[in-house]
Amino acid sequence: MDPINSNWIPSDEEYKGIIRRTYELINDELHYLKGETDCPDEFVYKFIGAIQKEWHPSSCQSIARNQKIFKTKVNKLSL
Repeated sequence: MDPINSNWIPSDEEYKGIIRRTYELINDELHYLKGETDCPDEFVYKFIGAIQKEWHPSSCQSIARNQKIFKTKVNKLSL
């Protein structure tokens, strides 16, 4: 699944709520990291890139997360 071409679209409520808050939280934490360590922007950029790779749909972490979610849904249906 290509996230750019995904059919999933957040609702206005999600976008204005949890998505905006998550963006702000991540951005605040990155500023804190930079302030505490005085690391260059390039480090922050690469750091975010490493996290981004873990969320790519074909990454092992993404596949494992999605299998766990699928199994949880199946188990709930069988109860």
